[in-house]
Amino acid sequence: MRKKGHITPACKSTKNKAKVHTVECDSEEELYRMNSQSEASSRSIIWITPKIEGIEVDMELDTGAGVSVVNKEDVKKWWPQATLHETDLKLKTYIGEIIKPCGMLDVNVELDDQQAELKLYVVAKGSRPIFGREWLRYLKLNWSEIKTLQQSYNSGNVEKLMKSKYGQLFDGGLGHVKDVKATLKLKQDASPRFMKARPVPLALRSKIEKEVESLVETGVLVKVDHSDWATPIVPVPKSNGDIRICGDFKVTVNPQLEVDQYPLPRVEDIFASLGNGKKFSKIDLKNAYLQLEVDAESKKLLTINTHKGLFRYNRLVFGVAPAAAIFQRLIEQIVGDIPGVQVILDDMIITGSTDEEHLAHLEEVLQRLEKYGFKLNVLKCAFFQSRIEFCGHEIDGDGLHKTDEKVNAIVNAQVTNLKELRSFLGLVQYYAKFLPNLATVLHPLHQLLRKDMKWVWSKSCEEAVKRLYKKLNS
Repeated sequence: MRKKGHITPACKSTKNKAKVHTVECDSEEELYRMNSQSEASSRSIIWITPKIEGIEVDMELDTGAGVSVVNKEDVKKWWPQATLHETDLKLKTYIGEIIKPCGMLDVNVELDDQQAELKLYVVAKGSRPIFGREWLRYLKLNWSEIKTLQQSYNSGNVEKLMKSKYGQLFDGGLGHVKDVKATLKLKQDASPRFMKARPVPLALRSKIEKEVESLVETGVLVKVDHSDWATPIVPVPKSNGDIRICGDFKVTVNPQLEVDQYPLPRVEDIFASLGNGKKFSKIDLKNAYLQLEVDAESKKLLTINTHKGLFRYNRLVFGVAPAAAIFQRLIEQIVGDIPGVQVILDDMIITGSTDEEHLAHLEEVLQRLEKYGFKLNVLKCAFFQSRIEFCGHEIDGDGLHKTDEKVNAIVNAQVTNLKELRSFLGLVQYYAKFLPNLATVLHPLHQLLRKDMKWVWSKSCEEAVKRLYKKLNS
């Protein structure tokens, strides 16, 4: 209902039918964000039942949640003698309001012969406990044995595909594409570039080392003593506090590579081809590029320089200029001829004019992906949904729709200079198909882009933005 100060699990209004999904965190504070979805269109809840301080608790599995959450009333019911500890963590609603938890519990959690001492955060009110990402770091789940899947016309059929026939696709490991290797081609006048490792803040060193060790263990990286090429790294914080290592290839190898011009599909073409679909399934490839090995000569180009020395990528890596085109060509060759299937990089959407046809298309996709050695991210897959988000749009049997997330991004965008204006207009263009006479509405803003115009945010600019917001919310 988007009442001020309310979050979905904390609202007892019978009219509020919203579902709680993503709980995110960043390096400064935990963010508790809600994506509002109608009861009919939301995915089915995946329930996990750990034993918390000796009590079995049904919790909604939500990998968007940075932390695990329970309401105060349930705490009194299940653990009346529990002592709440103070916490500095803050929860943030989708409308930007900060909510302070009542406190935090240190609890003993048991799940499938696993045991860990974990933190459980307590909110004043709520409808159901949430099992978040922090707990997933200590309690491993067997995804193929999860019983409750997202909505499907026949959950037994979908579960059979996941568990019995194609269980390897969903085992949580990193895939390794069979019989195919990517090749990076240098320009004729290319010469090696070796750059020193960049200084790393002491606070990040241990996290970077941990990530490097993990990539070495999975075979993605290998330690080398010397190399003609060396790319510095950029540590990017993840929402859970860990680090993602990204090679800054734009300063070394990218300018010297022949970039494959294989085109990505246009969003309009993707959705036009799905017009006969009634329900939709979405499949996400786990760490897509890293599932594809590169050939021996190409590996030499993908050496990164860290404070721990030189490491060479064995797999195709995000940030290398031709990576998107190489991967798009491969995945289209594998599943592109299957009816009712559209794919863009690591995401694919599947449909059919009937449930039976839909299931047949889905099974064909799973069969081919397993044959080639891919692995899927089960947490980002959805099956037989009446409404699904894909490529920044929502699609259902009636057509294409805007998403609240994109609309909010436009509405909340700051425009105080020319650079921000260009970004804002680019974001608006994403939904131009929904906005008739857009060029006329935004004419005052486009005028500011002229070289002979001085930056003055006039009343006409303000009126143009208001008219745009009105169109977006119509």
